Amino acid sequence: MSAMTGILTGAAGGIGRATAERFARDGWSLVLVDRTDAVKDVARDIASSGARVVGIAADITNPKEYAAIDREIDAIGAPVKFLGLIAGVLQEVGSIETMEPEEWDRVFNINTRANFLLIKHFIPALRKANGASIVTISSWYGKSGHAYFGAYCASKAAVISLTHTAAAELAGDKIRVNSVAPGNVATSMHFDALREEAEKRNITFEEMKKIEWDKIPLGRAADPAELASAVAFLAGPDGAYITGATIDVNGGCLFS
Repeated sequence: MSAMTGILTGAAGGIGRATAERFARDGWSLVLVDRTDAVKDVARDIASSGARVVGIAADITNPKEYAAIDREIDAIGAPVKFLGLIAGVLQEVGSIETMEPEEWDRVFNINTRANFLLIKHFIPALRKANGASIVTISSWYGKSGHAYFGAYCASKAAVISLTHTAAAELAGDKIRVNSVAPGNVATSMHFDALREEAEKRNITFEEMKKIEWDKIPLGRAADPAELASAVAFLAGPDGAYITGATIDVNGGCLFS
């Protein structure tokens, strides 16, 4: 059995699954969380490699559903040394003027409020590990405003600020808190957003992809595994002196 347990939200998505695969290779026991039972299939696939991995279908915006995560942690029996807050959603592409308040709330509930709730809930378990870390997933869109993505940009900016606050509060408990800020990542969420924006602009998907990817100095979207590597770095011993940082993994589309 691994001597360390990690919790990953959004584990059925592109970045989440890649991170789970990386952490399993690195010897972690894992509790994977996502909103649908697809996360259980991901856990079974990864566990076939010999790692201790379990999948939990839960609504991370509802703290009452965290009890199922706690039970799996207790069953594993190894200290919780990592909380990976990877779950996130894009907004329906549209202007501030036309956005419904319900859409704003949906995006903030998942991207920001759920992170606050999860950090709050798992602080006691992380504190007991006597050396743990939290990594959030923000975005380069959280460092700059972009038309038609007001809720998403604001929610990710709030994630960066929440990361700073948590890092300041938890340093004395030997809990490091950092963020990874992706640019464009080759996941279904990114491709869905490109298709939606292409429709609004009345251009093809390939034209829209070229417009966006031409903005990236390295000329391509990231592979999810490249984001997983950054998360693993922050969670592991090589990142032991880093807290309150936001690491850009964006191919150069934003220098900061």
